[in-house]
Amino acid sequence: MSDETIYPVSRLIYLSLAYSSGKKRIVTQNSAEMTELVQRFQAEDAFRAAVEEGLRALELRLLALEDGGLRLSARNADAFFATTLTDYGRLLARGDLKAADVLPVHCAIAAAFFPTEADLDMPVEDLGAIVMNDVIDILRRFSQVEADLPEQEDRLHPQVRTVARRLRELPEENPDRLRAGAGNSWVDLVSRVLEHLVETGYLLQFEETPGDVEYRPTPAYQTSLREGIVYSFHAFRDILAAHTQAASVDEPEEDEDVSTL
Repeated sequence: MSDETIYPVSRLIYLSLAYSSGKKRIVTQNSAEMTELVQRFQAEDAFRAAVEEGLRALELRLLALEDGGLRLSARNADAFFATTLTDYGRLLARGDLKAADVLPVHCAIAAAFFPTEADLDMPVEDLGAIVMNDVIDILRRFSQVEADLPEQEDRLHPQVRTVARRLRELPEENPDRLRAGAGNSWVDLVSRVLEHLVETGYLLQFEETPGDVEYRPTPAYQTSLREGIVYSFHAFRDILAAHTQAASVDEPEEDEDVSTL
C-alpha cells in the first residue's frame, strides 16, 4: 500500500466506523468526503483491496456497502471494536437504562424477524415487516417461559435470567413514560432499541397509515445476525420454540373431556 493510499483507506474506515455507530455529527460534517471515498471504493479494485486488508487488520467485517458508507461490525466479541452492552447503553444516551436490559429486547426483535434458522438466509424483502406488538408478545412469552425454567438451566446467561426477572417487574406500558423520572416500561425499552436500530440503518421504518409504524430488516442487520450471531439469541429462540411445541402438545383434542385434566 502506497503512502498516498494509506490516508484515504484509513479515512474511509474511520468514517465508516462513525457511520455504523450512529455518530451523526461526524458523518454529517464529512459527508462529501465519505461520498467520494465510497465512489472510489466502488470504482478502484486496488483501493477496495487495500480497504479490505485494513478491515481484516482491525478485525472488522464489511456487512454492506450503503450510500452513507460502509456498514461495519467487529469480527468477534473479543475484538477491540466490539460493542458491549455497556457501550450500547451509552449509545442510547439514557442514564436510567440498565445496559443489560437491551439484550432480551434485541433477542425479541431478532426473533420477530427470524423465527427460524432458515429465515437468516432468506432475501430480506421476503421476510415481511414487524410492529411493536410483535416484539411485546415475544417478550411476554419469554418472560413467562423463563419463570418456569429450572434453576439449573444453563442455556441462558445468568445476566439474561436476571433481566427476565426484572422485566416481569416492569409494566408493559407506562402511561406517564414521557414524564421525566417516570421509569421504564416494556414499550419504552422496545421503542428506544427500535429507534436506535433505525438510526444506525439496521432497520427501515415505514408508516403507511398514520400511527401504524412497521419495521423491516436490512441486509446489514440480517448479515450481522447470521455471521456474528450471539449465543444468547440462539438460546432465546430455542426456548421460545420449545415452549411453543410443548404448548401445542398439551392442548386437548376437540373431543377430549377437559374437565378430567
